[in-house]
Parts: sequence; C-alpha cells; structure tokens
Amino acid sequence: MIAVISKIISIQSSFTVSENEIAQYVMNNADTVVASTISTVAKNTNTSDASINRFCKKLGFKGFNSFKIALAQENFYNTMKESSEKDEKGLITSLSQDYRQMIINTSAMIDETEAGKAAEAAKAASFITIFAFSSTAFVAAELEHKLSLVNFRSKVVSDVDLMRIAAVNIGKSDLAIFIVPTILNRDIYPIASACKERGALVMAVTSYDSPKLDDLVDFRFITSDRITARNSLVMSNSLMFLFAIDVFFAAILNGDKQLRQKKLECDASMRSGQALDNYMLEY
Repeated sequence: MIAVISKIISIQSSFTVSENEIAQYVMNNADTVVASTISTVAKNTNTSDASINRFCKKLGFKGFNSFKIALAQENFYNTMKESSEKDEKGLITSLSQDYRQMIINTSAMIDETEAGKAAEAAKAASFITIFAFSSTAFVAAELEHKLSLVNFRSKVVSDVDLMRIAAVNIGKSDLAIFIVPTILNRDIYPIASACKERGALVMAVTSYDSPKLDDLVDFRFITSDRITARNSLVMSNSLMFLFAIDVFFAAILNGDKQLRQKKLECDASMRSGQALDNYMLEY
C-alpha cells in the first residue's frame, strides 16, 4: 500500500502550478476525493480531467481510479490506526466500523458508468453463467435469484470441472460473471480466458485488480478486501461481494420501468405466500 500523502509531499517541489493546486486539494480533502469522480475533482481544483490524470501518473499510478483506490486504502488504514489508539470500544462497534469503512472503500472502487454498461450487457445477453467458488457460491446464488425476478436466464456453476464445461459451451451472445476473490487463480484464469476466446463478455466481482485483466475482463466490480481491516481474522469479504451485486442489480433496474414492474410483481407474489403461511399458523 503506497503512502499517498507522503508521496505527494516528497515530490511537491516538482509540481506545476495546477499540479500543486490538485495536491493541496487532495491533502486537505482526502475523504472527499475518494468519493468523487475525476470531473468533480477537476472542477473543485479549477483544472481539467487531463490534468488530474497527469497528476496521478506523476505519482506512479495508471490513472485516477488506481490513485483513488490507494488513497481509500490509506484513509482506511489511518482511520483504524487512530481508532486503535483511542480507548478500546466494544467488539460489535469495532466490527461495524470495519464493515462500514469497507463499504465506503468498495463504493469508491466501483465505477458507476461501468456498472451501467455491465447492466446493459446483462439485458442483451442470451444467457448468464455465474462462476463462483464454494466460498462465494451463496453470493452467486443470490445474484441468480435476483436475475430470476426480472426473467433473466442464468445459472450458477461452482464446481471446477463444471466450470470448464460451461466455458466450452458458452456462446458469443452470453455473459460470464465471475464472483471470486481473484481471477488470477490457476483454475479460474484459464476458464475466464476460454469464455473470452469464445466471444462472451466477461464480468468480474473480485477483491484483486491487475493490469493482466485489461484484455480479459470487460466489466470490473472491485471490492475492498478484509485484510485492510483491524478485525480481519473474523471478518468476511462476502458482504462486499453482496454489495457489489446489489449495485449491479440496481443498475439493471435503473430507468427500466418494465423490469422494475416485474420485480415488484415477484415481490408481491412472495409476500402473499408468506401472508398465507402466517395465517395458517395462527391459533
């Protein structure tokens, strides 16, 4: 994890006037930058998107998004450090703080425009195959359930051999969704590559990004990893994966009255069944 602010300070003497404006804004408003778009930061510093990208590259990042990820991680680390130096709080409070901060970091790392593009790809797909390990299979099942509510054809595959078969049979009009800790796994990477080679679009919900995914993954939902949390030994990444698929599903429903109506009808149907069960159980 790069010490972003320290890096800015160390090379500040080499900044141009506009880069110095950006640097001052970042150092004084780090939390705001993490939750902002590149255009918002450019507007608040009276610079341009191109200037922001040049500033990030000067610090050693590929662009604004990777810079923002590192800044979010540093903010989280500093928050946890400050918290640990204060009086010890209760276990539940400590865990809830960790999860809240992980949600904030995940929000900063998911690009809303890309989520919208992934949603359009899902709407256009003939079939959606959801690949998951046993540790993320229940998250995949939740996504499959959500997609069924709007009549999207999908299936979860969590056995490695069945994944290979699914990749062989995937079509050009299909969407492959991988909900895994990392795509760069000796089993998952070849399967994702096979899906891509057969013309399918590939979406990843994962905790680890890499330049190696640039030519492989069409849509990325990068989540904050529990390793950055103070209570990492007892925490789970599953909540971050669930949050990411909620963002994806929200993007599918966003602005689509027909799909929203389908979802409401399914919700009503399930509620009526529950009401009947409750009535039959009353004495």
